[in-house]
Amino acid sequence: MHRSLSWDDARILLETVRHGTQAAASKTLGIDQATVSRRLLRLEEALGAPLFLRDGPRLMPTDAARRMAEQAEAAEASLMAAFAPDSAAEVEGVVRVTAVPMITAHVLAPALRLLRELAPGVVVELIATPENLNVTRRDADIALRFARPGTGGFLARRIAMVAYGVFARRGTDGAKLPWFGFDETIADQPEARWLARREGEPVIARAADIETIYQAVRSGLARALLPLAMARRDHALVTLPTPEPPPIKELWLLVERQVRQIRRVSLTLGWVEAVVRDAFPPNPG
Repeated sequence: MHRSLSWDDARILLETVRHGTQAAASKTLGIDQATVSRRLLRLEEALGAPLFLRDGPRLMPTDAARRMAEQAEAAEASLMAAFAPDSAAEVEGVVRVTAVPMITAHVLAPALRLLRELAPGVVVELIATPENLNVTRRDADIALRFARPGTGGFLARRIAMVAYGVFARRGTDGAKLPWFGFDETIADQPEARWLARREGEPVIARAADIETIYQAVRSGLARALLPLAMARRDHALVTLPTPEPPPIKELWLLVERQVRQIRRVSLTLGWVEAVVRDAFPPNPG
């Protein structure tokens, strides 16, 4: 490159890599899209090679763009560290964690005592929602999702595999009970596809919320697919044999790159990882 890369140019490149479109990058930076386009073209001319390849509406970064974005992120993190508040203030405050209700109620909430011991100054907000809140927009600091995330200004990794089993209330003839199924809003999920193959078997009701299905099974009304981490802790339930292995789902952990540098968030992140890995072991048996 024949000239030095300015910080403004670096931020434009970085946000375009993170969000995948010039429109999203311009909105994040608070500048017009024409400026973003002009700066990127100038960078490509200076580099002598393309920085992005178009894939439908999205811009896919080339290897050169990824390398430059990584350097920009390192510079961004250094700036944040230089202007960060003192460490005592960083370990106290609110951290927002979002996940589906099953995980907040049956995995995270029972383990809050451990977080209290690790970080007594942290007040965690457990946001139980089936929706994927946006960590980049700071709707949440940490997110647990079943859907594989797209690209963005966050770190994402698969943290666990969530195994399912068929359960019924103890003392009932589980094999003769109707199914409590999944509604059409999650028809593309592994558990819904598995149950859809049970053609001809009666279904008494459907829902998308696993907590609702769990309570119906506890009542003795139906049998259903439930996460092992939830159902095996309940002695009122028993596992039923299945004609084929029950489904397994990926669980992803997301945290915004900048927020991760904050001490209270990093402490909470460690707690989330520990309790989730304990709840969903690699070989549940």
